[in-house]
Amino acid sequence: MKFEIIINYNVDSDLELNKEFEYEYYRHIVSEENSDVHCDTVQLRKNKITIKGTRIKSIDIENCWKTPRSNYRRCILSSLFYIYNYFNKPIDITSIKMSIDNENEMAIPFVQEFNSSLPKCFSIDLSKIEYLFKDQSFPELSKLLFRLLHSQVMFVNNQEFYTAYRSFNSMYTFIYTNHNKFLNKEADSKSDKQAITSVLKLESLEKSVQKSIDLATIYFDNKSDDLYKLLFLWMMNEKVGKSSFSGATWYNEFLYDNKNILDILKRIIEKLYNVNDEYTAILPKFNGKFKKKSDANKMNYLQIISAYANYRRNKLLHGEDVDPTFLIPDVNADILSEIATIIFQLSIDLVNYINADDFNSSQIFIIENAREIRS
Repeated sequence: MKFEIIINYNVDSDLELNKEFEYEYYRHIVSEENSDVHCDTVQLRKNKITIKGTRIKSIDIENCWKTPRSNYRRCILSSLFYIYNYFNKPIDITSIKMSIDNENEMAIPFVQEFNSSLPKCFSIDLSKIEYLFKDQSFPELSKLLFRLLHSQVMFVNNQEFYTAYRSFNSMYTFIYTNHNKFLNKEADSKSDKQAITSVLKLESLEKSVQKSIDLATIYFDNKSDDLYKLLFLWMMNEKVGKSSFSGATWYNEFLYDNKNILDILKRIIEKLYNVNDEYTAILPKFNGKFKKKSDANKMNYLQIISAYANYRRNKLLHGEDVDPTFLIPDVNADILSEIATIIFQLSIDLVNYINADDFNSSQIFIIENAREIRS
């Protein structure tokens, strides 16, 4: 049976589009060494997307696109994700129609999800988005990109913290799992804290996350008091003692030396423990770092914001009896929104950071059936 899906859309752009991809939906194993990848054809044109393919078995046109795991549905979404990042403009879908053997045309219902402009800074490299269509050859990359692009659309529409963190979680988990540097990590080192701190200490990372660093720097220049309040409430609510302070703030892992971060930590120690001369006893080597008054290490901004974001995410998921925003707005909603933007930008920077050289040991950039078996 032959099928065809046509998506008509409008976009306010002078750009032309003429792309064609093979969408991999199934791998047929012929033998241990050979397999055939089955594909549908995707044609991307300005104002129109066409998806064509064949199936041996009959196609249930009423239901084949309905389930979240449906390849028809995933191909439709992948195509829309691509054009959204191509144009960076709102996509007004006018119709999605599917037909079988040029007959039995059916309109697929949809919701306008792509109705906000996509900021350039949130756009993902198109060469990476192409892995969406290669789920059988490059499954890890394809699944990662699908999750990220889904969150991208949601975040642009709602700017919610949890959406931003979900993207961040996908990225640090992916990098920590597949990066050359971490392949020999301890078997039990699966905590979020271990993954985040390891990824954000990569020597090769800083240049690639400069957009995130710039956002974090602006935030610190204008809202350092707000962050101080959030961090203080974190330490107070969790009843963090002196001996646990360096671990709770991730100081032991990141070894903060930026003067603005150190000043915030100093203020928290003074207010929380009513001391003003025991800083080094609480944070090793604090006094020497503080005297240098250096603000050169702006990566520290991202690191401490990530630490707070991880804490806040865990509280949202596990620590609150009710949604803190229910009925009465969260007093920290505006502050959290700015942190969400930084965390989401970091997620985008991280996915654009991925390159084959840093991941050759995990073989994720090698077609799956050509990979060596690793012990």
